[in-house]
Amino acid sequence: MMNTAAFFRKMTVENDQDAFRQFYDHFFVTLFRFTCSLLRDREAAEEITHDVFVQCWQKRHELTDVRNPQVYLFVAARNRVVDHTRKLSSHRNLPLKESDEEQLQFSPDPEQLLITSEMMGKMEEAIRELPPKCREVFILVKQYGLRYKEVAAILDLSAKTVENQLAIALKKLTTAVSFRLEMKVMKKI
Repeated sequence: MMNTAAFFRKMTVENDQDAFRQFYDHFFVTLFRFTCSLLRDREAAEEITHDVFVQCWQKRHELTDVRNPQVYLFVAARNRVVDHTRKLSSHRNLPLKESDEEQLQFSPDPEQLLITSEMMGKMEEAIRELPPKCREVFILVKQYGLRYKEVAAILDLSAKTVENQLAIALKKLTTAVSFRLEMKVMKKI
């Protein structure tokens, strides 16, 4: 099976539509979740994600020198999100409706499922409360598995700043989640 860089190369150099479709299929959900996490508007995130892929296809001949297609996609999506939020600055930070949030599926016993669900909810809430730069760094490094250098390129930061922002995010998340869990236990007593 071909890797994503090979699909990207076939798409950009050879105009291969099947390679583009496989590239799209491989990255769409990841890019959509990233865009959605920045916008908190599912519809706009989906539109922006589609636009990024349309732009990739339309400008494929200009992208032949792109070394890391994943980083290119994240940068393109982030830039479109920034443009979108500038245009709609009065609608900034709209939360996702509960029904729109992606649900994780587990198969443990019901009690474990409840505990895991509560913990995930607390973690997601704490992530949403992070300062914007910390949140972006955390999402890119921890949820999408990008390296510090890749995140630095996407966010136009130094790798050291990415490392520092991640440390701040982890410290805040640890404090927030443990505090909320302690408060929950105290309320039960």
